[in-house]
Amino acid sequence: MDEHLRILAVDDAPDNLVLLDRLLKRQGFDVVNASSGKECLAKSASEHPDLVILDVAMPEMNGFETLKHLRGNEITKDIPVIILTANSKDAKSIEEGFSLGADEYLTKPIDQDELIARVRSILRVVKAEHEIEQLKSDFQSMLVHDLRSPLSVIIGVLELGAAGEFDQNPAEMKEFLNSALETSQKMLGLINDILDVAKLEAGRLQLNKQPNDLNSLVADAAARLKVLAREKGVTLKIERDESLPICECDGGKIDQVVTNLVGNALKFTPKNGEVKIRTYKNSFADDIPGLKGLYVALEVSDTGVGISDDELPLIFDRYRQAKSAKGSTQKGTGLGLTIVKRVTEAHGGKVFVESVLGKGTKFTVFIPARGND
Repeated sequence: MDEHLRILAVDDAPDNLVLLDRLLKRQGFDVVNASSGKECLAKSASEHPDLVILDVAMPEMNGFETLKHLRGNEITKDIPVIILTANSKDAKSIEEGFSLGADEYLTKPIDQDELIARVRSILRVVKAEHEIEQLKSDFQSMLVHDLRSPLSVIIGVLELGAAGEFDQNPAEMKEFLNSALETSQKMLGLINDILDVAKLEAGRLQLNKQPNDLNSLVADAAARLKVLAREKGVTLKIERDESLPICECDGGKIDQVVTNLVGNALKFTPKNGEVKIRTYKNSFADDIPGLKGLYVALEVSDTGVGISDDELPLIFDRYRQAKSAKGSTQKGTGLGLTIVKRVTEAHGGKVFVESVLGKGTKFTVFIPARGND
């Protein structure tokens, strides 16, 4: 966790700085030192530390004044600050420090274990925030690409039509218009995915639950995806439990779940590989938290690139793509699996994933059977 994380230690006492410097460097942190409030402000702006450890009792500009300037500067206002003070019983000073924006407050003499624990706790949050910002940036880049490319196709077709290129060739015009229509539908699908995620996260997605046969939903989705499977040279197999009970669900949303899972499997399965869709029923008696009673199950497995153990817990996160996916030529926004998880849970179900890197992945979705809502 400590790689590339920089801490600015500020204290006017040289011995204290030496102690902090050695202690933090032993933990693998990059450490920058400052011996005054003014030096702290200058180095905070130039060195961009991930955390400042700031002594209160300093001449000319004490720690509280320094903290006030840090929070007032657009460049340094979000840097976490741990305040150090020699007075452990001065409640007024502690309150002042927090009111100015201190994140933690420790007293001298420094308890080394406590200091390191507080530092690590704050930096875990900092690292998580950095990762989220990077994920958002990556997502925005993919989104711009995914919207710009189809728009270019549509504009190109319209420009050709406006220039009279199809005047003498109606058949060619129909072909190009069909291409533009298909591209527009993909673009609309992407926009709907983004809106659905926002609604699901806000708890505002309205489900239109009706009696549905999961086997029929699977058959419809598989029929649409057969062309993609053929283009990729991947075998698409279906194993259906014909005794599957009916489930009360939003057919359109469950179709989205099936399509996203099977589409993902096809996308990351190499030529001559196999994707299998299986349906079955299962009963639970509190052996899995959150599942009790009768459920219909959708299982989508593949012989694709797989997902590493450290990535598995993260794959349902918004904007997230597994590292194996990032290395693929197949790109996406990372919203598909987020939608799968949110839609499944909105129906009172659960989704599970198993994977072996380089060998394949299996997703299993459980949806309550009719009467088990």
